[in-house]
Amino acid sequence: MTITAYGTGAYRAAKPNSFVSSRAELDNLQRQLDTQQRATSYGDLGSDRRVSLDINGKMSSIDAWLGGIQLADVNLKLLSTSVENFAKLTSETRDDASADSYLPSASGQSPPQIMAQEKLKQTLDLLDGSVNGRYLFSGKTSDVQPTATYSEIINGDAAGKAGVKQLIDERQQADLGTGLGRLQTPTVAGTTVTVAEEPTVHPYGFKISGASSSSAAITTTLTAGPPASLAVDVPTQPAAGDVVRIRLDLPDGTQTEIALKARANGTEPLETDTFEIGATPADTAANLSAAITDALGKKARSDLSAASAQVAAQDFFAGSVNNPPKRVPGPPFASATLPPDNTGAYATSTVIWYRGDDGSDPARGTASVQVDQGQTVQTGARANEEVFRIGLAQFAIMATQTFPADDTESQARYEAMTDRVSEKLGYGGTVQKPTEIITDFASAQLAMTSAKDRHTTTKSYLTTALEGVENVTPEEVAMQILSLQTRLQASYEVTSSLSKLSLTNYL
Repeated sequence: MTITAYGTGAYRAAKPNSFVSSRAELDNLQRQLDTQQRATSYGDLGSDRRVSLDINGKMSSIDAWLGGIQLADVNLKLLSTSVENFAKLTSETRDDASADSYLPSASGQSPPQIMAQEKLKQTLDLLDGSVNGRYLFSGKTSDVQPTATYSEIINGDAAGKAGVKQLIDERQQADLGTGLGRLQTPTVAGTTVTVAEEPTVHPYGFKISGASSSSAAITTTLTAGPPASLAVDVPTQPAAGDVVRIRLDLPDGTQTEIALKARANGTEPLETDTFEIGATPADTAANLSAAITDALGKKARSDLSAASAQVAAQDFFAGSVNNPPKRVPGPPFASATLPPDNTGAYATSTVIWYRGDDGSDPARGTASVQVDQGQTVQTGARANEEVFRIGLAQFAIMATQTFPADDTESQARYEAMTDRVSEKLGYGGTVQKPTEIITDFASAQLAMTSAKDRHTTTKSYLTTALEGVENVTPEEVAMQILSLQTRLQASYEVTSSLSKLSLTNYL
């Protein structure tokens, strides 16, 4: 048995840290009681620090994903709303652009055309939408406003660059030519009428694609070319009511047809597009030639003009910074033979309506948000996607064309325009449709909602687990404080007794 020496400093040397550590323990317990936190640093958690670090790391990742989902959800809702509103505008215009909507006016424009101007402006506003300084329809260049202004698009800019109105006019001149849609004036030799394309092959105007007759008294022979020509022979006199049909291809890929009906000699025409049966087959051929010339002129000013507007508007809205719109080489435009060009001077002479990113990659992939460790949702969009180009082109055509009240052909021209506008805004065939974009955004929102629900549930579990590691309950701390107080009281009593101890008492 060893007896520790008792003397000055002996007690202090024997129990110097016991009271200090107990005091520190009591302070720590009081802090836990106030904050309900087990420790102030990871090191103080002991072996549980690795669990805490792991859970906190997972929760930080979840918080980052949830933050990204929240921002992307706002963007997607605005994108979806914009596309839905655009689809509504196109649907309304399609309904407005009916054949019976023509109304002569001093301005030369019917009410649906006036409304189309406003719908074009509204569409541009939708496509220029932004959130927190980020343009939603500009692809990867989210800091660039995607579209030019309405005035620049329609009329050109202050620097002299042409707008869509000028491009349409140039193309209409090129397709119309001298008045017959770049076909030569029909000629008559005996009983044969010849209709021919211009000798120089070019992409403008009518292209003869076929002909037929309801009677053996009139025969048709097509020479395909190019340039194509058509011989219509009248070897014998036709009967009243016999019909000759000439099919013509238009620049926008559609077709039109001239149908001319024979009427009896000496009768007045009770309907348009007829020719009089002459005294001889040669006279009938001459009358047929005049009727073909007149019909070609009318078709050129109506169907061909409407088709020209479609081509020019489509070329204009297909343009971008890296792919300028194609222009008819000229002036003069009525005799142009070279195909539309977007190089050289033409590359810098036209307004570029779309100024955002125009890469070849899918528009949805131009913006994305990571919603989980291995899951990324695509949320991008471009204002020059096909669906928007189609709609903008139709709005622009209606907004720029005029149909004077004193022109007897205005209604026919108007109906030719609205027929094509209505067909285009139906988004038939394989073209991109508004519903496709809306579906893309809805799928992205669904994926983000699923990820959000999953992360919210996981975070709840992790939070509970982390509380078990880092937090303490008041009851637990109170019991520890009570236990410490009991130990301290015992230590104080023993110390008090020892402080009174002498050698005599000890022995």
